[in-house]
Amino acid sequence: MLESAGCDIDLDRAAFRFFDWREGHVAGAPARVYRVSFTGELTYEIATPAGYGLAVWEALIAAGAAPYGTESLHVMRAEKGFIAIGDETDGTVTPLDLGLGWAVSKKKADFIGKRGLERSHLCAPGRLQLVGVLTRDPSIVLPDGAPAVEIGAAAPFAPIGRVTSTYFSPTLGRSIALALIAGGRGRIGETVGFSTGGATVVPARLVDPVFYDKEGERQNV
Repeated sequence: MLESAGCDIDLDRAAFRFFDWREGHVAGAPARVYRVSFTGELTYEIATPAGYGLAVWEALIAAGAAPYGTESLHVMRAEKGFIAIGDETDGTVTPLDLGLGWAVSKKKADFIGKRGLERSHLCAPGRLQLVGVLTRDPSIVLPDGAPAVEIGAAAPFAPIGRVTSTYFSPTLGRSIALALIAGGRGRIGETVGFSTGGATVVPARLVDPVFYDKEGERQNV
């Protein structure tokens, strides 16, 4: 599609790898093209001077691009288990809680944030950890922020975590959610409840947070 819109950059997978960027032209406009993906699909971001923006947009639409909104974008990223800053994160969540320990250096003597990660309360047992959630009834979409509770617990409930993102996935034909649960990674496969108001508790199974395309192949086609 980019080529049809007049992109003069070599978009071959070997020449333009994931996380690469190139300078060139799109629809005759000077542009920087970034191969990045918030959705886990094969996508590019285009940066061009503001005066060229409308012309580039119209060229992409003419080439067959279909605009989509932020709701679709968030559904796709949640299907891949991609976090969103401000949803799956706050001032208390660490990369280790999110399963991103691979991104934290084990070799550097020091780096920004290292002392914070070593504080006792940030590496204590029972930390809230990112998991996927599948409701027993696939038609039920959990409320955003719904507190997680132990099955069989009586009200008032003692929360063990919360829903951070929740959607109906057209790809999977069912509801999905991401949640931060106390000791969550060690509870994969277990069933917990999510309070939706009053005494109503929706049972759901804790699963891997990547629901779809676990190998990441769709952003590397």
